[in-house]
Amino acid sequence: MTVIIDPITSSKARNRPRGWTLLLGAATALVATAPASAETLMDAVASAYATNPTLTEQRYRQKSVNETYVQTRSQYGPTLSVNATAQYRYTKERISPTRVIENNDRTGDATLNLRQQVYSGGRVRGALEEARANVHASEEQLRRVEGEVIQNVIAAYAAVLRDQRRLIVTRENVAVLREQLDERRTRRKVRDVTITDVAQADARLASGEVQIANAQAQLAVSRGDYLRIVGHEPGELQPLPELPGLPETIDEAFTVADAENASLQAARHSEVASRANIAEQRGAQRPSVTISAQAGKSGDLRDPSFRDYNTDVTAQVTLTQPLWQGGAIRSRIRQAQDQNNAAQAVVDSERRQALQDVVLAWNQLASARVGLVSGTRQVEATQIAFAGMQREESYGLRSPTEVLNAEQELASAQLNLLSSRYTEYVARSALLLAMGRLDARTVNSAIPAKDPEAEFKKVRWRGLFPTDPAMMLLDHVGSAPIVGKRKPDLRRADQPKPTGSPAMPATPDKRFTSAPLVPIKESPLREAGKLPPSLQYYETAPGDEKAPQKAPQ
Repeated sequence: MTVIIDPITSSKARNRPRGWTLLLGAATALVATAPASAETLMDAVASAYATNPTLTEQRYRQKSVNETYVQTRSQYGPTLSVNATAQYRYTKERISPTRVIENNDRTGDATLNLRQQVYSGGRVRGALEEARANVHASEEQLRRVEGEVIQNVIAAYAAVLRDQRRLIVTRENVAVLREQLDERRTRRKVRDVTITDVAQADARLASGEVQIANAQAQLAVSRGDYLRIVGHEPGELQPLPELPGLPETIDEAFTVADAENASLQAARHSEVASRANIAEQRGAQRPSVTISAQAGKSGDLRDPSFRDYNTDVTAQVTLTQPLWQGGAIRSRIRQAQDQNNAAQAVVDSERRQALQDVVLAWNQLASARVGLVSGTRQVEATQIAFAGMQREESYGLRSPTEVLNAEQELASAQLNLLSSRYTEYVARSALLLAMGRLDARTVNSAIPAKDPEAEFKKVRWRGLFPTDPAMMLLDHVGSAPIVGKRKPDLRRADQPKPTGSPAMPATPDKRFTSAPLVPIKESPLREAGKLPPSLQYYETAPGDEKAPQKAPQ
C-alpha cells in the first residue's frame, strides 16, 4: 500500500499536533506491511475434507447402504395396517309406468391387519448378514474415496507450487536470453559477432517466450484443478510438509496393504455378503411360519352410533413348506454359489492389484529420489558451466552458441528438478494410498474423524419392536450357516508377492526437496576448493580412494 501525503495543506491542518499524524501514519504502514497468512497443505486438506463433493457424495451413499440393514431387520418385526372403504350406491328401479323406487346406499368398512413373521427358515437371517457385510464394504469404499481425494489434494497443492516455480524459471530464462540478445546486437554494431550469432540469440528468446506462455497456461490449469478439488483458489502456499507412515521396506508395504488396503478390504466384505446370500437362498428350502390377524367392522354410514355394524375378527397361523418349485430354489442356490466363487476371485484380483499399486508407487518414489539427488547435482554443475562460459566468452575462449547452449541446459535442468520434486512427493502419497494408510488425518491430525461405523450405529436399531430380538434368535434354529469355507486356491497365504524392486534410497533432505533455486542470471563463478558438496570430487582424480563413487544422498 502506498500512502501519499499532500504537502499543501491549510494553516489549520498544519497547526494540528504532529504526534497524531505520526501515530496514524505508523498504524497505516503497519497494516499495509502485515503479511497475509499463507495456506498450508493441512488447510487445503481440511477444506477438501469438509466440502469436496466427491467425498460428500460417497458419505451419503454409505449412509444409504446403512438403511438397507434397517429395512432387512424390519422383516423380523410385525406389520400393522388399516384398510378403510366408503361406498355410495344409487339405484333407480321402475316398477310400473307410474311407480319408481330409488335407493341411496352408503356403506363402509374398516379392517385392521396384523402380520408377524415367526420363523423364516434362516432367509431373513442370511439377508441381514448380507446387508451387514455390504455396510462394511461401503465403509471401506468410503475410506478408499477419502484416500483418493486426499491424494488429489496433495497432487493439486504440489502442482501449483511446481508450476509457480517453473514460471519463475522460464521468466528468468527469458530475461537472460533478452540480455544476451541485446549484448549481441550491441556487439554486432562493432562487428564483434556475426548475424548468425544474433539470429541464434533471437531464436532462443522466441522459444523462451513460448515457454512462458505454456508455463502460464499450465499454472492456470493447476490452479483450476486446485479449486475443483479443494473448493477455493490457491493463494500463497507454504512448502510441502513431511508425510508420516512410509514403510522401511517393500515387504512391510506388502504386509500393510494386504491388511489395510481399502479396495481389498471392500472386496473381502463383498465376498462375505455373497456367502450370506447362499445361506439366504438355502433358507427357501425350509419351512416358514407366519401369524396374521384381522379385525374389521362394516355397516351403513348413515348410522352414527355404529351399533348395527357387523364385526369380523380372524386370526391364523400359516406354515409354509416348499415341496416342488420346478428346480427354481436349487437354481438360485447354485447361482449364489457361483456368485460367491466370482467374489472370491475378485478378492484375489484386488489383492494382486493392491500389491501392484505398492510396486508402482514404490518404484516411482525410488526413481524420483534418485532424480532429486542427480537433478540437484545437474543444476549445480550446469550453473558452474554457464557462469564459466559467460566469463570465458568475454575472453574469446567460448563461442556465443556455447553460452546459449549452456544457458538452455541450465534452464532445462532447473525445470526437470522441479518436476522431480513434484513426482517424489506425490509418489509418497501414492504409496500410502496403496497401503491403505492415507486419509485426512495423515496430513492434518486436528481434523475430527468421521467414523462411518458410528453413523451405522445411529440407525441400526431404529424402529426396533420388543419382539424383534426373540424372532432373530428363533430364526437361527435350523438355518444354514453363514460362513462357508474358502477355496484353497484362493487363500491369501498361497499368493506370491512381486520381487525385483530396488531398495528405497534414503529420504532426501530439504536441500534436495525444497531449497530455493539460484536464479539463472545469478549463477555464481566457483573457484577451486569452493565447489558444492556434490561436486567436490571434481578436484580428485579417478581411482582416488577419497573420491566419492557417487553423489551423496
